[in-house]
Amino acid sequence: MSSAMVAVFESFLKESIVNEVVVINTNIGMEVYYFSNNDYSTLIRESILLYTLTQIDHKRLKFKNNQNREEVYQSFCQALITFSQYPLIFLAYTKKFIHFKEKNKSSRFVIPILNSFFEEVLKVLMKAGKIPYYKKIKSVEHKSNLDKNSIENLISEILLKKHLN
Repeated sequence: MSSAMVAVFESFLKESIVNEVVVINTNIGMEVYYFSNNDYSTLIRESILLYTLTQIDHKRLKFKNNQNREEVYQSFCQALITFSQYPLIFLAYTKKFIHFKEKNKSSRFVIPILNSFFEEVLKVLMKAGKIPYYKKIKSVEHKSNLDKNSIENLISEILLKKHLN
């Protein structure tokens, strides 16, 4: 799916599920994470089929449905460990994840849980000395934090000036 179509798809899911929904689209596949007491896997699967109706052979699509935190943890961690064997894929996915983490700062459930999984895998890979492009990943995280601090500083400065006579 194109990034514009992913935004529309994510918006549709957010309206339908009414809880937190995060869609991560990469060149490898699409991941849909949501927080709800209800199972929306059929809705998500059928929606993906509709959104990709003319773009892809549906027989090639594979769906994986993880129902609980442990299943999501196993799947997410396994994917990251597999990606780490392919340095450019790992770097691209890591950058994408950092971007989504920043984009979804207001997430109360999905992003904090996924981020804890992500950090845990990074620690395991770091201990094993198997984090590809470690310096680039750290610079992306550092830049993201600098941008956040810069924006917060600008907002503070603007608010202070607003109250000057």
